[in-house]
Amino acid sequence: MDTDTTLHGYSVNLVCCNGCGACASMVPELFAMDEAAEKPVLLRDEAPAAAIEEAMAFCPHDCIEMD
Repeated sequence: MDTDTTLHGYSVNLVCCNGCGACASMVPELFAMDEAAEKPVLLRDEAPAAAIEEAMAFCPHDCIEMD
């Protein structure tokens, strides 16, 4: 059973990502923008489901996935 302390892996499908930066703006503890590539980079290997789900909710192209 998941709790607030359970960590999950997450990833970004960079093929469908348009580099809008919503993930980095809304959840900066998990994402940063690579300004040269105009794509997000993951700052952690795992994170709480709530933080990942928040980023997923703001991604306009549904590029963020939780393991």
